[in-house]
Amino acid sequence: MHSSISKTLLAGALALSFASTAAFADCDEVQETQVGKAIAAAASAKIATVVPTQSKQMINLETCDAVGGGLAAEFKFNVIGADGLYWVTGSAKVAGGKVADMKIGGMSPNLAAASAKAGVKLASN
Repeated sequence: MHSSISKTLLAGALALSFASTAAFADCDEVQETQVGKAIAAAASAKIATVVPTQSKQMINLETCDAVGGGLAAEFKFNVIGADGLYWVTGSAKVAGGKVADMKIGGMSPNLAAASAKAGVKLASN
């Protein structure tokens, strides 16, 4: 009996993994560029409330998926401010070349301190 339960659970897990694979498709190079630019602009604008002077921005897309007519990505955005490197991690949904929804999940300690000092909540959690 134990072995049949394990086989049923394994079959269910495989079915779920195939179902989720069919629902998502990896972004192509053009989509990644579009998503990266949109997220970088939105993240920069959000951080500007705490770090007004920024230079040398860089974005890393951890994931990028085409989902239901839009694009979804997990990212890490880095920016050099007047007094050092700041970064945020999060997820975003992009539609029509613009960020429709962005959630900041984590940030560098210096950005967290600057955010708290300015009384600005950047993180979504």
